[in-house]
Amino acid sequence: MRLFTINALIFIGIQTAFAQSYFSSTQEEFGKNRIQEKRFEWLTIRSNNFEFNYYRGGDKIAQSAAKLSESEYDRITELLGYTPFTTMKIFLYNSPKDLAQSNIGLTAPIDLDGSILNLAKSRVQIAYTGNEETFKRELIRQISRLFVYDMLYGGSLKEVLQSSLLLTVPEWYMAGIAAYISENNEDPIMLDRLRAAVMKNKDKKISHLEGKDAELVGQSIWNYIAMRYGKDNISNILNLTRIIRTEESSITSTLGISYNRFMKEWKEFYMSSAYANVNEKNDEPEKKTIVSPKIELSKPKEKLVLEKGEIDTDNYEFDAENIIKSLANETARNKIDNTDKTTPKLGRYRETLKIKGPFAYENIMIANDVKSDFLMDPVRRMGMKNTLVLNDLLENHNIKLGLFITPVLRNHDIFMEYNNNTKRVDWGLGIMRRSISFGELDNRSLYLFRPLNINTPPTAIIAIDRRLYFNKFSAYANYPFSRNLRAGISPFLMTTNDVDLIELGRKNLSSTYLGYKAEIVYDNTTPLFSKVLTGTRAKLRLERSYSLTSNTENFSRLVVDARHYQRILKSLIFAARLSYSRSLGNAPKVTFLGGVENTINRTVETTNGQGTGVPRDLRDILFYDYAGNLRGFNFAKLYGTSHLLTNFELRLPLAQYFSKGSLTSNFLRNMQFVGFSDIGTAWYGNKGPFNRQNSLNTEVIGGGDNPFRATVTNFKNPFLVGYGVGLRTTILGYFVKADYAWGLEDKEVNKPKLYISLGYDF
Repeated sequence: MRLFTINALIFIGIQTAFAQSYFSSTQEEFGKNRIQEKRFEWLTIRSNNFEFNYYRGGDKIAQSAAKLSESEYDRITELLGYTPFTTMKIFLYNSPKDLAQSNIGLTAPIDLDGSILNLAKSRVQIAYTGNEETFKRELIRQISRLFVYDMLYGGSLKEVLQSSLLLTVPEWYMAGIAAYISENNEDPIMLDRLRAAVMKNKDKKISHLEGKDAELVGQSIWNYIAMRYGKDNISNILNLTRIIRTEESSITSTLGISYNRFMKEWKEFYMSSAYANVNEKNDEPEKKTIVSPKIELSKPKEKLVLEKGEIDTDNYEFDAENIIKSLANETARNKIDNTDKTTPKLGRYRETLKIKGPFAYENIMIANDVKSDFLMDPVRRMGMKNTLVLNDLLENHNIKLGLFITPVLRNHDIFMEYNNNTKRVDWGLGIMRRSISFGELDNRSLYLFRPLNINTPPTAIIAIDRRLYFNKFSAYANYPFSRNLRAGISPFLMTTNDVDLIELGRKNLSSTYLGYKAEIVYDNTTPLFSKVLTGTRAKLRLERSYSLTSNTENFSRLVVDARHYQRILKSLIFAARLSYSRSLGNAPKVTFLGGVENTINRTVETTNGQGTGVPRDLRDILFYDYAGNLRGFNFAKLYGTSHLLTNFELRLPLAQYFSKGSLTSNFLRNMQFVGFSDIGTAWYGNKGPFNRQNSLNTEVIGGGDNPFRATVTNFKNPFLVGYGVGLRTTILGYFVKADYAWGLEDKEVNKPKLYISLGYDF
C-alpha cells in the first residue's frame, strides 16, 4: 500500500492528461459496469517463470496451475521459438461468477480492446470451472496467446501501441495458434471439429471470421502447417510476421508457395476423403499402415535413391490427392511414435520446479494509457490534449490526470480524478480548473457574444484583455443495476470569475455554486471490428446549479444522448444518434448547433449586426454547450436554450471487403466510407422550435452608428437538414474524418462544404 501511495503522489505532480471538456459531446463517455459482491484478499506464489495470484479457497488451484504451466513452458517456447522476457501474472478465480466481478479491462482506452491491454501487461485472468481438463486447456491457451502476442508486438504498452499501427493480424491467427498449442490436435473428435469448421466456412474469407469459427479454422491452419511443412515453420512464420507485418506474406515467404495456393491446398486437405480416413487410422494405433505410392520411372529405368524427406520434382510429377493421402497416413503413424507432448526432449536442460510463497499481494500502480491529441476548442481554438491514466493491476483504483493547453499558455485546462471501484458502489473525487483568455477578437470569436445580445459586423475587430476562470470540485457515486445499466449522483462546488485587466478599477465578477449532477447510463455495445460498434448506449443527465451569490444566477440543464449501432449487412453498419437538451432556471445556458465538432477548417456563421462593444459579464461562455455535428452549415449556425439533433450514418469499413494481406497500411485497414444525414434545430423559451424566438428566424438589422435598429422575424422552417458523404481513416495514429456535405435550409440547398476533423464517433 505504501508503494501504491508513493506512485500516486509522484504521478499527481505530473501536469498531463485528460481534459474533461464541454466541447466533446460526440465523445461522451458511457461504459459498462462490473458488479462486486465480495472482496478478495489476494495472495501470491511465484514459480520459475510465472506469478500466480489467488484468494481464499484457491491455494490448490494455484499450486496445480503452477505445476502445469511450468511443465508446458518448454514445449510452448520450443514450438514458438521464442522466450518472453517478462514474468507473466496470472490471476486465478475460484469460479466464473467471481471472475465476472473483476475490474481488469474496465479502464481500457476507447480505441484499445481490454483483452489486448491485458496481453500488453503480461496479465491473464482465468476462472476455475470445476472441470480439471477444461481449466488446464484454458490455462495453456491463455499462456500461449500471451507468448505469441509478446512475440509479435513487444512487451511494453508503448511498443504495443506503436506496433498496432503497423501490424494487425486477423482473429484466426492469434486464436488459432493458441488453440493449436493447447488442444490435442491428434484426437479424432478434435479432427472432426476442425474438418467441420473448414467445411462450414469454406466459401468465406477467413480474415472475416469471428469467435469460435475463427478459432477452429485458425487451429486447422496451424495444424496443417505442422503436418505438411513441419512444426519448425510455425515459429518461422510467427517471427517473419513481426518483421514484414502481414501474415499472408509471412506464410508465402516461409513456405515458398503463393498464399492462394496454400489456402487451396489447406481446404483440399481437410475436405478430402484421405483426411477423413485419419480418424480410422487413429482409432487403431496398434496397426501400422505402409504407404507405397505407385511411381513410374522414366526411361532409362534407373534405380531411384532419395534421402529421407527429399522429393525429386525435376523428373516426376505428383498428384495432389496422393500427397494429401500420404500426409494423412503419416500423421496417423506419427501418433504411435510420438511421446506425450508434455515430456521434454532427452538431453534438453530443464530447470527444477521451484514454487515460492505464498506472499502478500503487492498492489502497484502502472501507467495504463498515455497519449497526446490535437483538439480544436470552440472558444480557444487549436490546442494539445495530453492524457495519462494510472491504475493498479486489478484496476480497483485509477487516477486520471490531464492538461489541455494552447499556444497562448493562459488558455488551459487542468484536471485530476480519482476512482475507487473496489465495492459495488463505485465512487470518486475530481478537481478541475479552466482558464480562458480573450485578447484581440475577430469574426471567428465574436459569435460568442451573440447570445449575450451583442451583434457585431463581420469585419469588426475588438481589442480586450479579459480572463475567465472556472474551478470545480466534485464527488460521485455510481450504483450498477447490471453490467449494462447504472445510476449515478455527483454533488459539486464550483466558482466562476471574470477579470478585466484593462479596466483595473472595475470589480471582478465572481460567483459560487453548489449543485449536483444525476444520470442514468445504459450501454450494451460490443466492438465489431476496428472503430466499429454494435448495440445501444444512452445517457439521461440532469444538472442543477444553485448560486450562493444571487438567486438570479440559478440554472439547470436536462440532457438526453442516445445512440444505436445496427449491423445491416455483414459489413454495413447503420448508426443513429439522438441528442436533446433543455436549460431552465433564472439564468438558462445556451447550446450551439452547426458545423462539425473538433474540425480543423472551421468557418463561423456571420451576422449582419451593426452593434459594437463588449458584454459586461462574459461568464456565460464558460457554460456554453456544443451539441454535436450538423453538417452542411457553418459553425454556430443556430443557438438557443434548447436543442434537438439527430445524426444518421451508414458506415462501410473497407477492410471487410479485402484480405488483410492486400491492405498493407493502417491507412487502408481503418478506412471507412460513410453516408450521412443530420437534422437539427435550437430555440429559446418553452414553446418549441416553431416559436418565433429562435436564432434562425430572428435577425437584428441596424444599430451601432446606424440610427435605425430593427428586429426582423421571418417564418423559415426551423429545422436544418444536412446530408453528404464522408471518409474516415487513421493517419499517424489519429482517426481523421473528412465529410463533404450539403445543407438544406427552408427548401434551399446551400453550396457544399468540406469538413476535416478528428474523433471516433459521428
